Amino acid sequence: MSATRLADLGGALLVRPGRPRPHNLVSTRPDLTDLLTRGKPAAGLADILGSLYSLCGHAHRLCARRAVAAASGRADADERDAASALQLGSLREHLRRLCMDWPGQLAAASRRDALAAQAMSQLRQCPAFAVLSPQSGMSAGEALPGLLDWLQRTVLQMPASEWLLAWEHDPQAWLLEWAGRSEGWVAELFRGAPAVADRVLPAVDLQPHACAGSLRELADTLRESATFVRQPFWNGACADTGPWNRLNQPAGRRLDNPRLRLGARLAEVARLALPDEARRSGAQWLESGSLAVGPGEALAWAEMARGLLVHHVRLDNQDDAARVESCRVLAPTEWNFHPAGALAAALECLSSEVTPKLQRDVALLMAAYDPCVPYEIEPAWLEEVAHA
Repeated sequence: MSATRLADLGGALLVRPGRPRPHNLVSTRPDLTDLLTRGKPAAGLADILGSLYSLCGHAHRLCARRAVAAASGRADADERDAASALQLGSLREHLRRLCMDWPGQLAAASRRDALAAQAMSQLRQCPAFAVLSPQSGMSAGEALPGLLDWLQRTVLQMPASEWLLAWEHDPQAWLLEWAGRSEGWVAELFRGAPAVADRVLPAVDLQPHACAGSLRELADTLRESATFVRQPFWNGACADTGPWNRLNQPAGRRLDNPRLRLGARLAEVARLALPDEARRSGAQWLESGSLAVGPGEALAWAEMARGLLVHHVRLDNQDDAARVESCRVLAPTEWNFHPAGALAAALECLSSEVTPKLQRDVALLMAAYDPCVPYEIEPAWLEEVAHA
């Protein structure tokens, strides 16, 4: 599919390896949020955004509902239910990317089809995608019997609790050891990763949700700048976000290369499938919340599969008939695929010649950062023709 048609369907990322920032990474993703929500009843905002951003609809519904509640001066629904929904929704999204995307992005060409078929076969048997109506406050494990066993048997090939302990002790060493001794298809992907997987990324962690003061600063910026959601900066720098820099991430660990970023995604799958443990696993791993910043104005945020999601909402009043005056969504893709960010810096170091090796290197970088839109590699000659 051409970039034009991809853009028509919701945008794409144009990747131009070997060229300097900010010209090697271009997003054509349209920002339709304010246009489609302004003047709409606030009570329906969660459904609008959940449909508009269907790939991570669970997180958008949660943020929109919480932002409207806080802006209206009301308490949100049950926190336990919200945490469980975020846990299960994020786990499902991780598993979709793991099984549907990783074999095509990370496997050697000779093994791609075989591993993709194996991954899809196992995904079809995954209990995480069972149709269910869990009781209030149920954890993923309680709501989905067999989920942890499936993960340990098909993905990790060992107890998840032991895998996670080893990861927490030394992520880099553990990934190498586990991939070297495990016979599973996921381990094979790590074992055969190209050299670009170990290149250090010049990353700045994003955690504006660590305190109320930072959240207020973010709310001020979102209110005053309509373009901030397209190319955001934090503390004067490009920052990135994902499972490698959660609020509950153990201190002192810099997960700053693509291999470790992919490992952090796998570790989060284990965390979300395990029973609840404060600040470590289950429904108590991912953080979310909201903050009223003025009458009829609030910010809500959630750590979801791709990273930190933020909604900023202003309502025309605080009663039940309130309508949306302004709504801005700041998604992980805009942080992680900033044209001057860490990924763009990594693309600078690649060749501009489109070869199978380059395509695989780019695919690995994309898997590590996980955009919510498709991407296409644009050859250097195409840009030269366009400017001729």
